[in-house]
Amino acid sequence: MNSNKQNNEQFANPYGHFSEDGLEYIITRPDTPRPWTNVISNGDFGLIVSQAGGGFSWRTHTNLNRLTRWNQDLIRDDWGKWLYLRDQDTQSLYSLAFQPVQAKFEKYQVRHGLGYTVFEQQFSEFATEWTLFAAAEKPVEIWICKIKNLTPKTKKFQLTSYFEWNLGAAPDGHREFHKLFIETKYHANQNAISATKTLWEVPTSRGHWNTEWPYIGFHAVNSEVVGWDTSKDALIGRNGGFHQPMGIRQGQFSMTDGRFEDAAASLAIDITLAPAAEKTIIYVLGQIDRTDPSEREKQIAPFIQEFCNENTAIKELQKVKTYWQNLINEISIETPEPSLNLLTNIWLKYQVISGHLSARTGYYQQSGAYGFRDQLQSQQVWLPIDPSKMIEHIELNARHQFQKGTVLHWWHPLTEQGLPTDMTDDLLWLPFMLNRYLLEVGDFSCLSKKIPFYDIGEATLQEHCTRAIDVVLNRFSPRGLPLIGAGDWCDGFSAVGLDWKGESIWLGMFLYDILVNWAEILEVYSPEPNPEQAKTYRFKAEQLKNALNMHGWNGQWYLAATKDDGTLIGDPSQSECKIYLNSQTWAIMTGVADTERQKQLADAIIKHLESDNGFMLYHPAFKTSDNFIGYITRYAPGLRENGGVYTHAATWGVLALAKLGRAEDAFRILSKLNPVLQTQKDVERYVCEPYVLPGNIDGKDSKYYGRAGWSWYTGSAGWLFSIIHEAIGGVQPVHDGLKIDPCIPADWPQVKIKRKFRGATFHITIENPDGLSRGIQEIRLNGQMIPGNIIPPQEPGDYQVVVKLERS
Repeated sequence: MNSNKQNNEQFANPYGHFSEDGLEYIITRPDTPRPWTNVISNGDFGLIVSQAGGGFSWRTHTNLNRLTRWNQDLIRDDWGKWLYLRDQDTQSLYSLAFQPVQAKFEKYQVRHGLGYTVFEQQFSEFATEWTLFAAAEKPVEIWICKIKNLTPKTKKFQLTSYFEWNLGAAPDGHREFHKLFIETKYHANQNAISATKTLWEVPTSRGHWNTEWPYIGFHAVNSEVVGWDTSKDALIGRNGGFHQPMGIRQGQFSMTDGRFEDAAASLAIDITLAPAAEKTIIYVLGQIDRTDPSEREKQIAPFIQEFCNENTAIKELQKVKTYWQNLINEISIETPEPSLNLLTNIWLKYQVISGHLSARTGYYQQSGAYGFRDQLQSQQVWLPIDPSKMIEHIELNARHQFQKGTVLHWWHPLTEQGLPTDMTDDLLWLPFMLNRYLLEVGDFSCLSKKIPFYDIGEATLQEHCTRAIDVVLNRFSPRGLPLIGAGDWCDGFSAVGLDWKGESIWLGMFLYDILVNWAEILEVYSPEPNPEQAKTYRFKAEQLKNALNMHGWNGQWYLAATKDDGTLIGDPSQSECKIYLNSQTWAIMTGVADTERQKQLADAIIKHLESDNGFMLYHPAFKTSDNFIGYITRYAPGLRENGGVYTHAATWGVLALAKLGRAEDAFRILSKLNPVLQTQKDVERYVCEPYVLPGNIDGKDSKYYGRAGWSWYTGSAGWLFSIIHEAIGGVQPVHDGLKIDPCIPADWPQVKIKRKFRGATFHITIENPDGLSRGIQEIRLNGQMIPGNIIPPQEPGDYQVVVKLERS
């Protein structure tokens, strides 16, 4: 089924709208409230580009291996890779994106698509188009540039590229130091410039900062070069700027390369256009492994020859588009709410896979590292698409666990350096997310696979998980609650338990759920069953549940935590942080709270934490810094975790409400998180992109209540994608098959879901003729009624499923 085709201009705001098929977001002016970006990655090489043209490129790791320079400034947004166009008749200077020249245009349009971005401008005498994308599988960025003459006379132009080499760790704030190690070289036979660096800022066996950057950067064009340069001095000029670069504006190039410049790259070509004629030019930018320092040109030549031509570039762009279209069509949902379909079927998947998993970066935050818990949670997007990718990442995480069971909080690919942690939840996400994978595939053989530890030795994946669980079981307070250490899921609670006395209520709920599920795995499903350990886990789970309800319950809701000195956090007795979201939602999600309390908790979070943009993490915000809570208290009130809507946690609010069958409440909160709707309602207040989730939205205590920030790089997108399918649509993988338990608004007459599961494809239609929210009357599989609400696994093939709701 395809629910993407619709009039998406109904979601227009003053700055843009979705394309008809929803596969592009079309920005119609450059002055968006904040940079509206596209994060493009092929899994290794990537680029980020804003609607004004700002951004940068990298390979593998955005902060350790950045190819081009960029400085974070979301107000100016004036660092990037530029294409200048000089009208040789008038000597006027333009750029193919709004930045850096900011020339007056007649029409401006940017199309952010899946894996590519297109800039289109029209001026009085000519029009330009610039498409940027990463090759499907190679570490190469391709620019397809088109210049069209709109006049009845012949026109002459000079098109010139410009960017600055970074080559390694970023940002290179001490440029006067780092520029000393870069060497550039012009290759006339290839119409190309290459760059290497004799220093890479990583530790080695011979000390820090004592190794070569093991790559070659290159930039080429498919036309005769009439001017080239690698000297920023010559190109920009003393006291010059990107908006009016002296050398480029005058068409003067020093033809300088070598080791003694502030290294840039610029290739200029002349273009003559007959009346109404159009010309296409291809530029490429890439980064390849350096295998022979003396054969630089020989190494870059095959990549230039392959990609720096028009036919290949066009085919490669179509290859990228086809990849993403095939990927997003693997699973879909069709509801009466078009904005939800648009977000879920296209943009959440793209945000998770391209942004959070592959690129691991955004305009607000550049990382490049793997967070042990962060990317692991986002891997759930692969469950209904390609579960093999999730187990691959689970095994990667297991390889970053110590033999004693603790883990790295994060680690860097390329160097394998990481941060050992006293955060107390990180290690538990391994068994939690592995359970999610096992429910999806029904194959438990992976539990027997031996995986090495980060330090010494190896163990089965099952033992990796049980060691993590056992570490936490041995970190309990005398009251039987888990210790919070340097923070639980909430990193900002960074000092609550540094003396190993503070307790985490949320962590107890999280651990309870893991103990219950792993007891079942160890007893029933594991190829190496351990009934004694399963029995221990069940006993510990029951003890923990009792302790949570005895010591974590304050009569109105559950606490967040206790400090090392026993002071309560998340309690009405406090002037700040009186109620904490996660303890309430997870009490519902895990069943730690009984039925009566679950209803009370749902009412409490709606009353005290609901805002214009979903649930705030807690309220009121901290207004006074507290050395015994952590850096969360040092944010301004209402920002990020400090009383803001932290979207990762807010998605769990939707899940908790849906679990209780409170469909209208769940959908209301979901709609408040939906960026498509929020930008349509008040884009000047919201400021962030309409097509991806932000990491946070300012809460009620902020001066800018309702302002979104930290877009793209957030774990919320993977969770919201799964919650929409599993909690709202109600198609949930369980050990015995697909459980059908929808929780939909009563005025939805029908929902359709395409879901792959264990080799079969199910086309599910949920019919709701009586205006209900949940409750199954019958399920028919290919016309045959099945008992209960679980569809058993089927042989490969396509199956039609019809579900009818009735009042339960």
